Amino acid sequence: MPCHTTAMASGKWLFKISFPCIGPPPTPKPMPRPKSLAPAHESLKAVLDHLDADKDGKISSTELIDYFTSVGESVSPRVTERVVNEFDSDGDQLLDLGDFVKLMKQEEIHMEDVLRSAFHMFEAHKGCGRITPQGLQQMLRQLGDVKSHDDCVAMIQPFDLDGNGFLDFHEFQQMMSNAS
Repeated sequence: MPCHTTAMASGKWLFKISFPCIGPPPTPKPMPRPKSLAPAHESLKAVLDHLDADKDGKISSTELIDYFTSVGESVSPRVTERVVNEFDSDGDQLLDLGDFVKLMKQEEIHMEDVLRSAFHMFEAHKGCGRITPQGLQQMLRQLGDVKSHDDCVAMIQPFDLDGNGFLDFHEFQQMMSNAS
């Protein structure tokens, strides 16, 4: 049975992954998309292909370590082995595309939970579903960053997509994805 703690532990390091130059591999002619690959999975396939140093179509724990080392991150073999074992569906100690998609979905779920927790911290009236300038001002004050009401209005305004003067969760999520 998979250990959910491992997924959370893996989320701490896996969330830091960024693939700035990943794209579909260059081809001399446009190739039709395979019918079995959903558009959302194409970018994950490109990431898997980038991490797959031996080009066997799967990612090993060693390939994960090599990638993290190449970008200056330190990850222990024990952590990568636990992540691979948790998401490996066929017991070969490798992540194929389906396993990798499951891992990345787990990461998305974990990150949305983290964002929701952060969002709720900024709500002035808990459970109201929006961040107001007052809520932002109160939280910033608790963090030692004193801002005026007008400063907080100005901070919210660029991300207030519907112009109501508040941030709902969707707007907050967009703001946080732009920050990373």
